[in-house]
Amino acid sequence: MGVTQLAIFLENKAGRLAEVTRVLGDAGVNIRGFSVADTAEYGILRLIVDNPQRAREALKVKEFAVHTSEVLCARVPDRPGGLASALEALGKRQINVEYMYPIGIALIVFGVERLEDAMDALKCTDTAVLHDEDIRRL
Repeated sequence: MGVTQLAIFLENKAGRLAEVTRVLGDAGVNIRGFSVADTAEYGILRLIVDNPQRAREALKVKEFAVHTSEVLCARVPDRPGGLASALEALGKRQINVEYMYPIGIALIVFGVERLEDAMDALKCTDTAVLHDEDIRRL
């Protein structure tokens, strides 16, 4: 099992990101990392939080469109070539990285095909795979 990611679909207009963060803050949910992708009409906010279930429930109550998925979150070696080693291990297994974003120093979230295979591929590197309980402790 990987880390739970929330994806929130938002109209691309002023104040929508603030609304999401306020809802989470009021629910006592701490954001550990995020990524924002946008088009002219809408945006996708991807979040890693300390309590995904509480976050999802709070956002649903406020009628935000929320999707959860499991992603790979790994602590890559904080040295030149550290990320390259992790990506090469995934490539050797023919695992496509659909997107990725950092959530701290040397903490990278990977949206990958075949999550379990991806986690297994990183075992042969010095990359540590994180889980939801690890995110709560950050």
